[in-house]
Amino acid sequence: MYFTAIIALCVGLPVSWLISEFQSQRWIRIALGCCAIGMCYLVALGVGKTEHWNANAWYGSASKELVDTTILELEAGQTDKVIQELRALQSKFQPTYETRARYDELVEEYVTGLGHEPTDGI
Repeated sequence: MYFTAIIALCVGLPVSWLISEFQSQRWIRIALGCCAIGMCYLVALGVGKTEHWNANAWYGSASKELVDTTILELEAGQTDKVIQELRALQSKFQPTYETRARYDELVEEYVTGLGHEPTDGI
């Protein structure tokens, strides 16, 4: 229901603004123009927030898998194996602001290298 209302506003406001350009009342044109531009801003803000939440969930899931597997192996006394795999992970991990740096794939390699099956959460 909310999605339908948002789509209706995203389409309806610019169309109404365009139609109002052929009307003689200036205040309607200004009001609809401001509303249409404001709606564009709100849609862009919503998309950005949704992407941010998705990235947080994705990174959190991969990090949980990394920590859980590390704890299991350390408790099992596999310290050397854990250090070896962590060094391999460290050498491959190149953080960047542009991409996610294949973090999920690197954690999956780490988990597999320790002899565990990666969860579907990553």
